[in-house]
Amino acid sequence: MNGGEAMKILSIEKGSGLFRVDEKDDWKPIDEIDKEQLLKLLDLFLSEDVDLDPIEDQNLSNQAQRIIYNSIYEKLNALKDSKGKFKDESERTYLEAIKKYSQA
Repeated sequence: MNGGEAMKILSIEKGSGLFRVDEKDDWKPIDEIDKEQLLKLLDLFLSEDVDLDPIEDQNLSNQAQRIIYNSIYEKLNALKDSKGKFKDESERTYLEAIKKYSQA
């Protein structure tokens, strides 16, 4: 990342909800997010220190962006509390699969 500073993955600027999956990427409107980009956001959230602009209804003028941004923001914030547990369980699951297929 950028010297220990959290990468911002969700931003609200000039009444628009934006996202990015890499610091080198330009910000994109949240209502253009696709499944792959959403999975990348989730992966970043689970593996890195990231920052999200908090949502306030009056910040987003576009209704579709407000709904999508709010949904993603709330889901990531809910996951934040169980982030360590989720990461540990995921690593255990993959570790067992790796061991199984390595022996084959």
